[in-house]
Amino acid sequence: MSTRPLRPQAVIPDDPGPCSGILEVLQRRGGLPGRRRAEPPNGLMVSPLPRTSLEMPGLDDASPIVGVGRIRVVAAAREPAIELDAVADGVTGVSRMIRRTWSVPGLELTDEQRPDQDPAAAVEAPVALDSLADGELPASARRSADGDYAVVPVTEPPRYQGLAIIRIDDRAIMRYIRFARCGTWAADGTLVIGGEWGLLSMVAAPPVEG
Repeated sequence: MSTRPLRPQAVIPDDPGPCSGILEVLQRRGGLPGRRRAEPPNGLMVSPLPRTSLEMPGLDDASPIVGVGRIRVVAAAREPAIELDAVADGVTGVSRMIRRTWSVPGLELTDEQRPDQDPAAAVEAPVALDSLADGELPASARRSADGDYAVVPVTEPPRYQGLAIIRIDDRAIMRYIRFARCGTWAADGTLVIGGEWGLLSMVAAPPVEG
């Protein structure tokens, strides 16, 4: 590993629902210039629905796929990623001139490589959200283990980036996370999402009693 790992970041575990935004990005946008503040925890915060013609039926807790139902945020990492893929021992991600690997669900940095060729140069740009209505999914989509769902980097009007978890058969949006740039499911089912702000790791929320 070529650099010292960044300190772990605290998280807020709560799931705000089927449409959310990255808490760190929203807090940064609302900060006042010139003021020093302790670094806040990261997580998800409720956000307005995206402008889309696609159906948004809400979460489905009957699904075993993390993110389709209610989730719990369990870890955060500060290292950025604009593309993520599952590997045997966690997830791997790329940012400018760097490829990293993290364990799941804790997001401990386990490897960092600086190849001669920039791995981020080949990353596909997000697609327009409404373009998911039909046709083949883009190469940037990552499918769930059962093949029924996909997590897809998208853009929405006016020019926000986001991450859509869609049901493939009818292209319904089960969950939308604004300001996330990439995501994938690890081999153990953990959902990891990322962006220039870092990573978040999520697992299924425990059943609601009563």
